[in-house]
Amino acid sequence: MNNKPVVQTSVVAFLLLAMLVWLPASAWAVTLKKMDADSLPGGMVELRLMFDGPAPEAKGYSVDQPPRISIDLPFTRSALSKYNEIGFDNAKSVTVLEAGDRTRLVVNLRTATSFSTKNDGNVLYLYVGSDSQQRGAYTSPSNASDPRYAPSGAPLAEPGGSGITHIDFQRGDEGEGNVVITLADANIPMDMNEVAGRIRLEFQGNVLPGRLKNRLDVIDFATPVKFIDAKTEDGNAVVIIEPKGEFDYLAYQTDTTLTVSVKPITHKDYNRGRRGLAYKGDKLSLNFQDIKVREVLQVIADFTDLNLVASDTVTGSVTLRLQNVPWDQALDIVLKAKGLDKRQDGNVLTVAPAEEIAARERQQLENDKQIRELAPVYTDLIQINYADAAEISTVLSGDGEDGGLLTERGSVQVVARTNSLLVKDTQQKLDEIRALIDRLDIPVRQVMIEARIVNIDSNYAKELGVKWDGSVNLTRNDHRAVGIGGSGTSGSIGDDGPTVGIGQNPFVDLGVTGSTAARLAIGFATNSTILNLELSALLSDGGGETVSQPKVITADKTKAVIKSGKEIPYEEKTSSGATSVAFKDAVLALEVTPQITPEGSIIMEVTVKNDSQGADASNGVPTINKNEVQTQVLVKDGETIVLGGVFTQDKKSRTDKVPLLGDVPYLGALFRRETNSDTKTELMIFITPRIINDNVALR
Repeated sequence: MNNKPVVQTSVVAFLLLAMLVWLPASAWAVTLKKMDADSLPGGMVELRLMFDGPAPEAKGYSVDQPPRISIDLPFTRSALSKYNEIGFDNAKSVTVLEAGDRTRLVVNLRTATSFSTKNDGNVLYLYVGSDSQQRGAYTSPSNASDPRYAPSGAPLAEPGGSGITHIDFQRGDEGEGNVVITLADANIPMDMNEVAGRIRLEFQGNVLPGRLKNRLDVIDFATPVKFIDAKTEDGNAVVIIEPKGEFDYLAYQTDTTLTVSVKPITHKDYNRGRRGLAYKGDKLSLNFQDIKVREVLQVIADFTDLNLVASDTVTGSVTLRLQNVPWDQALDIVLKAKGLDKRQDGNVLTVAPAEEIAARERQQLENDKQIRELAPVYTDLIQINYADAAEISTVLSGDGEDGGLLTERGSVQVVARTNSLLVKDTQQKLDEIRALIDRLDIPVRQVMIEARIVNIDSNYAKELGVKWDGSVNLTRNDHRAVGIGGSGTSGSIGDDGPTVGIGQNPFVDLGVTGSTAARLAIGFATNSTILNLELSALLSDGGGETVSQPKVITADKTKAVIKSGKEIPYEEKTSSGATSVAFKDAVLALEVTPQITPEGSIIMEVTVKNDSQGADASNGVPTINKNEVQTQVLVKDGETIVLGGVFTQDKKSRTDKVPLLGDVPYLGALFRRETNSDTKTELMIFITPRIINDNVALR
């Protein structure tokens, strides 16, 4: 019997079966043929996606900024146009993108909201809006807590079961408080919201074990969390976190570990408009049950438009529930949960186990070391134009210590005559050295500092005085005479008898002493009496302003001094008794050391002096009137600032009077001299730095 045809048929059948097995999955991919949209009550939008075969299992996530929902359809082609307008309520449009063996739908929203999906034969329903959790089987994180609408195939906790096995509290590295809740099942539904400044977590259909029903006081941990209350309400386990002060929080779940991180918010965070600590990426929400790690990484890479390179050793699955988390933090959570690490070069993100990356980098360092040891050595003469070649040489060699730029086979010599460097090293190092010298060998920036010393004084004086003089002669029949007058009175004897004259000095001498005073005299005379009254007054008012303006230009971080004045000679005796001539300075001086900051301001160590010669002391040594200020200031380029000032006011009032008579009301003014003076002096010191922008500096 000939069995050859049977053998041939078997071979053909085997080949056909093998071809079917090795055909790519996309050979059976369904095609998205049509999409309809309807507006439902409650502000919800229903999208109906119709396929030419069974609808695929959708995976998606939502983003708050900009608000949108991304849905991935694996092994799906698209027959729709790329851009599709909707215009219903919150949903504006849908963008359909096909890449490889999947199709992505991006629903562009007006405001962030929840979503859910439901499969029904060849139709996939996508519900967008506040009531979407009541319709879908796959829910976004905001409604994933509803036990009736958990992801398809996810086991639910039994009603009345104990879904929480442990509650712990930890303090994070940056002062955040982490409430760590261990779940009995990764798929236990949870609802979280903030009520009256407290964070409330409710686990539907689960009661809390008696050992966990208590109130934890965690104030001593120095975090924003004060108390943690764990209890059962209406048959549901409830955990209430009571924070203090300003805070922000986020929740994330990896497998059966749910973490609520409460972070402090400082005034610095408010001023910068940032809510968050170390992570700055756009926020997204993820809710995946037992998803492959590689797929989660791909979702994050798509969200950030990064190219993903994942090692073959990246395996395993993870359960994630992240709500409004920065994408870079979401990535770190996934990596830490699976012992992975990442490296980013431009827009390429490489992910591998941490040990593998560390081993790869160690191997790279070893390879680089071997290349350096085997690379040929070249000699190069590098001209130094502005800097000191010896200083650059110290930087390159590290002054004989670790940290220099040269390799073990490299060397550098200074050519002092031409201010050059003779460098010997590998070509790679020579290129690095030249690049460094280009940054170091630049013209030093210069600063012009202008100081203004303004000395303003004003004088006001008022004097009012009076003089009385005269005499009274009393002559008796016995040829005796008695006279009354001021001091220095003289008398005479004539044919008519003795007489007494007027005194040389007035008996009330309280007149104004100045020679420029106004004077008014009144006299009264009889045969025996002479009386003179002289009124005097003086009012003076004056002022002056002296402005000194020294200027100096200096290089950055270089001290500059400018002086103008005189040296005052005087004699002094030496220890041997001989006489020598010494000098004292009375100068206007400006001493400044500027430092230009990277943003263009100037820090200055400033000393300003404006000394003048005073009166000579009794021993002939001149005195110096000093006006000086020493300070450090930070000033913007071209800005004028007041370094300091001294204001002096000297008010004097004096009254000279005749005892008793000077105190008589009204009439006492004829026996008094009043002097009032007011002297004001003000010293102000201004300084203005200006950076000199020389084109030579822009090399």
